[in-house]
Amino acid sequence: MNTNHIIPPEKETRWTAFLNGEPDIRDFSNEEAEEMDDLTNVWEAAGTSFSNSAANPDQAWLTLQKKMNLPDKKLKFNILRSPVFKYAAMIVMAIGIGFATYKIARLPENITDVPVFMAVATTKAHPVNFTVVTLPDGSTVKMNANTKIEYPAHFAADARRVKLSGEAFFEVTRDTAHPFIIETDNASVEVLGTSFNVSAYPEAGLVEVNVKTGKVKLTQHPIGSSVPKSVLLPAGERGWLTTSDGKLGHDAKLASNYSAWITKELIFQRTPLAEAFVVLENTYHVKIKMDNPDIGKIPYTANFANLKLDYIVDVMARTHKLKVVRTDEEIVFAKVVN
Repeated sequence: MNTNHIIPPEKETRWTAFLNGEPDIRDFSNEEAEEMDDLTNVWEAAGTSFSNSAANPDQAWLTLQKKMNLPDKKLKFNILRSPVFKYAAMIVMAIGIGFATYKIARLPENITDVPVFMAVATTKAHPVNFTVVTLPDGSTVKMNANTKIEYPAHFAADARRVKLSGEAFFEVTRDTAHPFIIETDNASVEVLGTSFNVSAYPEAGLVEVNVKTGKVKLTQHPIGSSVPKSVLLPAGERGWLTTSDGKLGHDAKLASNYSAWITKELIFQRTPLAEAFVVLENTYHVKIKMDNPDIGKIPYTANFANLKLDYIVDVMARTHKLKVVRTDEEIVFAKVVN
């Protein structure tokens, strides 16, 4: 057979169909049929089927190596001179290239996935509703006003880390192999899977955590060479860090209105009005002032659920015979002058 033989287009079409595993190709000449038998032997020696979609690079490579070390009378020398062998050579080469690419692409699973893009979510000073963000692992974050959260497009292999400034309620997807860590300016909060609220407004001088479910570890960032301190908070407890002196504290009960900014449910039980006003500010995103500091010492008891701010303010004022002055920027409580 002439090794310089050029394959006619009609043969190329039929042989391509044959190699693709089409069973109805019957119009081969006797010479072509012999060449197809030779090609079949080579193809089967490689350990794969005709269909290119069924190729298994790992299995084909191992099988071919094994076959090549064994005598096989079916493999005839004259197939090396056949033009159809060109197809076999190209196919084996394609398998080899595919196998090499497959091996290179399979990176070790323990390599750290370094985030290359940081997503940033921020909220306005006076939002109509709170903002909800879904993180790459499926965890959700409800964000209060004036809040900023930074997180990677893909979490690293060792831990899930986000950075928070402001206040947010986290519902973390449980993953014991990858702890979820929230970094603030002065502390870190670490969990595996739980729901909790973190308040870390820089101007407040306080980082506070209220745990709804699960367990949370609140850790103080080390100051100089000092050893960082931490406190473990189970469900139903709260912890805090005062940023001015770095002191940690915890309480066996939740703050009564820690989630009011989400639920709009307010509970005051002999709460000093100064503290009640702080809750209103955080829930309705307004500024409340008093023209006399003694107003802040007045105890107040009442419950409100999903009510408008104007109604709540009017009830507070009538209860203690106070006057309310409203402007575009703030609400001022004042004593009534007789």
